[in-house]
Amino acid sequence: MTEYNLKPLWLVDGYNVIFADPVYWRFEKDDLEHAREFLADTLLDLAKHTGIEVVLVFDGKKIGHASKIIERAPGFHIVYTTAQTTADSYIEKAAFRQRDNYRYIYVVTSDGPEQSQVSGSGAYRKSVRDLMHDIRADKKAQKEEHSNFTQKQRVALVEQLCPDARDFLERLRRRK
Repeated sequence: MTEYNLKPLWLVDGYNVIFADPVYWRFEKDDLEHAREFLADTLLDLAKHTGIEVVLVFDGKKIGHASKIIERAPGFHIVYTTAQTTADSYIEKAAFRQRDNYRYIYVVTSDGPEQSQVSGSGAYRKSVRDLMHDIRADKKAQKEEHSNFTQKQRVALVEQLCPDARDFLERLRRRK
């Protein structure tokens, strides 16, 4: 029996995501460096909070250098393809290569032909729209988690005070 990594692997077509939702990404086409960084930061945050592994792929022709892979954190890699390799072809090959290592592989793109191609290798399709929904839902969950944590901290601090200190602080608060 094959041992699968139980964490889902997301193969993300970076430029496809950036250009598919310009309202969210709000970057000009000549400011791709900031758009790439913002997308990477956003996906890294999502990955850390949800436990997914991410390979974020950018076409090398827009960068102007040789292929490189950057490990930004454990389970989070950024790939810049060579000028001759598109992100689509890299993702298709990666989905095929990784199919025996991961139980679930998702390809994040709104490129129809790429979605069809990767389905043949057993990967699931995730549209950019679905990705944006996941990002917004995760941000909301993080805010709620933070709010609940700070409320618990406030209660915990008061409970740690001795009764005399609590009474003194309460009198001080009411005096205004």
